[in-house]
Amino acid sequence: MRKSKKLLSMTGRFVFIVGILLSAYGFAMFQGGKVSWTIFYILFPFILYSIALFVYPMNTITAERKILTKNIENGGKLTVTVTLKRRFSFPLLYTIVTEKWGSHQIELRAKNKSSYLFVFGMRKQVEWTYEIDRLPRGQHITEGIHIELSDFFGWIRKTAFIPLRESIIVFPKTVPMNYMSLDAQYDRGAIASPFTLIKDTTMATGVREYQAGDRVTWIHWKSFARTQNLMTKEFEDRQSEDLLVVLDERASEQFEEQIELAASLVKEAIQQQANVSFISVGEHKVEYPFIHSAEQLHDLLVYLAKIEPVESPPHSMDWTPSMRIGGSIVFITGSPDWEILQSLGGATRANSSIICFVVVGEGKRVPKSLSERISYARMKGVKIITLRKTQFANAFREEAM
Repeated sequence: MRKSKKLLSMTGRFVFIVGILLSAYGFAMFQGGKVSWTIFYILFPFILYSIALFVYPMNTITAERKILTKNIENGGKLTVTVTLKRRFSFPLLYTIVTEKWGSHQIELRAKNKSSYLFVFGMRKQVEWTYEIDRLPRGQHITEGIHIELSDFFGWIRKTAFIPLRESIIVFPKTVPMNYMSLDAQYDRGAIASPFTLIKDTTMATGVREYQAGDRVTWIHWKSFARTQNLMTKEFEDRQSEDLLVVLDERASEQFEEQIELAASLVKEAIQQQANVSFISVGEHKVEYPFIHSAEQLHDLLVYLAKIEPVESPPHSMDWTPSMRIGGSIVFITGSPDWEILQSLGGATRANSSIICFVVVGEGKRVPKSLSERISYARMKGVKIITLRKTQFANAFREEAM
C-alpha cells in the first residue's frame, strides 16, 4: 500500500513536469514573441534535469558505516562515519542522508546530528561523520541509511532506504574500586576458607631444580646458561578469594547504579585474581559460574548492558542454594524487602562472609521504611552497607570500617 502511494505520487509529479513543459512550449508557439520563447528556454534545462532525475536509478548508490568508537560505556559518545558510493557520475543536487535508529530514545538524543544535507554534485563518493553524546546503557540497533534526492524546485523527490542493520552495545560504566577480600567463613562447624593459593608469576622469589610439569616460561635461562642445569623460578604464593556476586534485577530508582556497581565489582575482583561467579536474580535466574578470562568477562558485561529491570520476579529466592557453595558473597540491591532480608539472614547462619550493598540515591535521605528494614537485618547478623554512587570506589573500605 505504501509503495503504491509512493509510485502514484512520483507519477503525479512526473505528469506535472511534463505538463509544465507542454504548457511552456504551447505558450511560446501560439504567442510567438521573444519573451515567451525566452521563458521556454529558461524552464527547459530545469525540466530536462527533473526528467533525468526521475529516471535516475537509486539502486546504484551504496552505503557503508564505520563505528569509530569501539567500546562505549553508559553516558559515553558514539562516533560514526557513513560513506556513500555510486558507480557512475550524475549531477545530483540536494541530498539528505539520515541514519535510521530502531530506538526512539537514540533518535531523540541524536536530534539533527544523524541527518546530513549536502550537494552530491559529480562526486562518486561522499563521507559524513556524526556524533551522539550521552548514550544510555543497552543494545541499540541502527536499521540503515535513508536517502532523499531533490531537483532545483522540489518537483521531483526520490527516496531510497539502504538496509544496513548493526547492533551497538553500550556497556555499563565501571569505576576503579579499592578491592578488599571479605572475612574467612565457617560452614557447618568446619573452617571453609574462601581463599585458594595461586602463583604470583610477576614476582620470582628464587630458583629450584626443574621438575616434570613445570612450565617452560618458568625456566630460569640465565642459570641454565651458566650451569647447564635446568632451573625453575619459584614464585610467591598469593591468596585468591572465591567470590559470588548476586544482583537483584527488581526495578528500583537506582537500578542503573546497581548495574554499575556489579560490573565494577566483578571487573576489579578478576583483576585481583579472585575466582568470581555471578548470579542475576529476576524473572529467571541467570548464572555465570566461573569468570576467569577476558572473554568471559566480556560476555557478562554484554549481559549487564542488555538487562532490563523486572517488576515482580516470581522466582526471586532461587539464588539462596547457590550461596552455600562456599566463599564470599556480595548481594547488590536497591530496595531490599522483608523476603530478601530474611533470606539473607538465613544464609548468614550458614555462611558468615556475606555482605549486602544497598544502593541509595545521591543526595537523598534513606527512607524511614528502608532504614527500619536495614536495622532489623543488622540485628539478625546481616552485614548491610548503604552506598551512594560516589562511594563505589571505597565500597569495601566502607565495609571494613
